Amino acid sequence: MTARVGYHLGLTSQGREVEQATLPLRGHLPDWLQGVLLRNGPGLFEVGGYRCRHWFDGLAMLQAFILRDGRVGFRNRHLITRTLEQARRSGRIEGSGFATDTNRSLLKRLRGMMRPNLTDNANVSIAHLAGQTVCLTETPLPVAFDADTLETRGILPFEDNTTLHMSTAHPVADHHGGDLYGFGIQFALTSHYLLYRIPAGSRQRRIIAHLPVKTPSYMHSFAVTEHHVILSEFPLVIRPVDMQITGRPFIENFRWEPDRGTRFQVFDKHRGTHLGTCVGKPCFAFHHINAFEDQAGRLQVDLAAYPDDGVIRRLYLEPLCQGWQEPACGQAWRFTLDLRDGSATRTRLAERGLELPRIHGDRCSGRDYRHVYGTGNHVPGELTDELVKLDVRQGTHLTWSEADCYPGEPVFVPRPGADDEDDGVLLSVILEAAAGTSSLLILDARTLEEQARATLPFHLPFGFHGEFLPDQG
Repeated sequence: MTARVGYHLGLTSQGREVEQATLPLRGHLPDWLQGVLLRNGPGLFEVGGYRCRHWFDGLAMLQAFILRDGRVGFRNRHLITRTLEQARRSGRIEGSGFATDTNRSLLKRLRGMMRPNLTDNANVSIAHLAGQTVCLTETPLPVAFDADTLETRGILPFEDNTTLHMSTAHPVADHHGGDLYGFGIQFALTSHYLLYRIPAGSRQRRIIAHLPVKTPSYMHSFAVTEHHVILSEFPLVIRPVDMQITGRPFIENFRWEPDRGTRFQVFDKHRGTHLGTCVGKPCFAFHHINAFEDQAGRLQVDLAAYPDDGVIRRLYLEPLCQGWQEPACGQAWRFTLDLRDGSATRTRLAERGLELPRIHGDRCSGRDYRHVYGTGNHVPGELTDELVKLDVRQGTHLTWSEADCYPGEPVFVPRPGADDEDDGVLLSVILEAAAGTSSLLILDARTLEEQARATLPFHLPFGFHGEFLPDQG
């Protein structure tokens, strides 16, 4: 029972903002680990008389763990957005959140078809755009912030005329040239998927390809290989007019249609040509693990996948607080795409499941790889109660867990000059239930053995994604 009470602390707002030069540290940091871990995720679940219904709608809070000279410092700041300021004034959330009921009249909803009121609550991920660090969510409104102070700089508008109603929170970086690849959706009677590239140093989305579609799929992420871009169309689909007519929150307008299967739309990365559709068994995923082209010319797409969309319903705050019996993480599935016959054959990569997957991105993104790290769940109802390392070639796994501890996304940081793919450390923010605090956990990425732990004076709510920025020079 103690663990269940403590686990709920991760769904409790944190209104404090602090700056602490040195946190209490157990163990020792590697000498080479110098930089800043930036984290993004919900900080507030209540504003005035309003409480979010879904974990994904918590109002954004930034965190920075500063790792230098064997010490760990910390600061956090709430992201100052239009959504937050309106909520503070009115006591309710405005705009189109993930599962937020905006209570707009039918007239306002119909007007929204022409001028949608998109949320700027960028609480999902962190990226780099035109020399600035930005927060992202699934609306095309990047919010810039100062990576040193965490002060909000405001929306960083794109310098193009492309209109998107939904956009990925996980653009994929080309590690050779620095370009960003992304996709978005234009909702209409006939909607369009748009693939785009943002040249390094630019804020202009250059359209690579577009694909018309009657019932768009909910897709949180996508895959990029050396020569291909792949959209994984899960059979969770929407008639766009329903968003304006029903009055239901965004995600509640989507319908699960498993007979459609999972449709992988494959595009030529450079020419934008739609090369074909490969169809496999139905599944749902928030996150792609990786994708690459094998020696036989087939595409391998790896997902942290679920059998259906039920995980979305389990992540509403009320079910989260009540608990459930299903594991709170996906399975590592590989879909082998063969464009010659349009097939997508599914195989399981390991027995252990995972969520919030991370790999050695600079070395392995879009290429054949061996190791993936993520959060796991071995006690149903405990959300994320372990860290997992999968060897996708051998099908084996390692885990880290500790009583009453709930880890977040593990960020891999390679050791400078390392030869091996897993030579480095993992950084994960863990909720320590018994103490009612959170800590930064540093693990050896090879063995998952603890190297150090820096403890905060309070708890942090469960977050989503982050990035490590190494010091230059």
